[in-house]
Amino acid sequence: MVRTFLILILTFSCSYTYAQDDLIEKVIQIRKLVTDLKTHEALTLMSQIENRCNSYNNDTIKAVFLELKGQALLDIEKYEECIPYCKDAILLFEKCNLRQYEYLDAFYIIATSYHRLKDYKNAERFYRKGLLRSVAANVSSTNQYRSALYLNLGNLYKAQGDSILASDCYNRSNQLQQKKPINVDEWNYVDWENSQWDKIMELVDAKKYEEAANMYAVFIDGIKEKKGNRNKSYLLAVYSRAILLSRYLDKVNDAIPLYSELVSLSETLSEPDENICGAFCNLALCYSRIGEYDKLNTVVTKGFSYLGKANMNGYPPHMIYRFSGNGAYWQKDYTKAIDYYELYLKPSNKREEGTNYEEIVNQLSVSYIFSNQPDNAQTILKNLLKSDKARLNKDNPSLLATVYHNLGRATMLVGSKSEALKYLSTSKEMQVSLYGEVSERTAQYITECSTK
Repeated sequence: MVRTFLILILTFSCSYTYAQDDLIEKVIQIRKLVTDLKTHEALTLMSQIENRCNSYNNDTIKAVFLELKGQALLDIEKYEECIPYCKDAILLFEKCNLRQYEYLDAFYIIATSYHRLKDYKNAERFYRKGLLRSVAANVSSTNQYRSALYLNLGNLYKAQGDSILASDCYNRSNQLQQKKPINVDEWNYVDWENSQWDKIMELVDAKKYEEAANMYAVFIDGIKEKKGNRNKSYLLAVYSRAILLSRYLDKVNDAIPLYSELVSLSETLSEPDENICGAFCNLALCYSRIGEYDKLNTVVTKGFSYLGKANMNGYPPHMIYRFSGNGAYWQKDYTKAIDYYELYLKPSNKREEGTNYEEIVNQLSVSYIFSNQPDNAQTILKNLLKSDKARLNKDNPSLLATVYHNLGRATMLVGSKSEALKYLSTSKEMQVSLYGEVSERTAQYITECSTK
């Protein structure tokens, strides 16, 4: 990280009391300790003056203190703790219209923290923010700073398997280090693109989804005009807008043309793309949700083939069956849900990460129950408990409580009330432990099973 500290930022034109002067001197002392990597000494001194800084009536000194606290916490690998300090520092720096090295460092610290936490989405976002803000920063040179950001951004893309974007970032980092001439038009495009992503993400964070979707449309047109529709940014922007429309605004019919466009590009690109993988799965979900099963079957066939050839982490071919089943399940078309869930759960399919497998088993059991097949529901849930009970109890206890509830209901329907009561009682105990209460339906079934 580039850390050129300017004492000037702590020099003010107005007069101060001795106590104020003492506080400023201590912040300067802290800054020197942080610079010299005497982090624990710096944190000790920070703890002594933090309350005074928080109540201090000058936003500049607060901002500097917050950025230093964030840097110190980063140095001792307390990544989650340092992020809020630097975010607050940024707000105060911008309020004071001070865009010095400390201001830029705050973006670097946040991005680095997210990167080390493997929160790649937010890391990329703040690396981009840092690049964008450096354009208007009040510093003598930003070459080293931008070079470091591009280097880290390249490492981030490399970790995610995107060698093309990683190589581009490494080249930009080297250009800045060696002060080689750069393509000004290309540089301006990168800054424009970064600023658009930044504005859209701010709208999404504020849950202004309609505005974000509208801005995506303008952004997509801009990328297409400047770079065409075969580049990574275009594919990502189209996919992101489609997700926003289908998942957050429930505008499935508006999202379908966007997913369809990406799917149609699958045969024109030289190598597989994760956005197209996602588009196949989500287009299947959309068609399933609206009951367009002929179109769904076509997408599933093509999508299964594409995902198999792409062979990308996070997109196994059978994943498309899960999306197809979910669309039907949400619309209570349990017969169709069963068809796709059974394909997803074939023993030959490798399980996805997380608890997707267990969640689909549970939803398949519900589909069986509502399709008058309680014996099938009972069988798959008992098998799930045999193989995954311990892991579910650790990773997703709320799902485990639901599994016991559904197993109790299935067992009731096959006529074994005493056995059903055991499962329902276990679910009740877990619900009380997790939520402090038991669901009305579980309580009702327990009453029914207890009645002779």
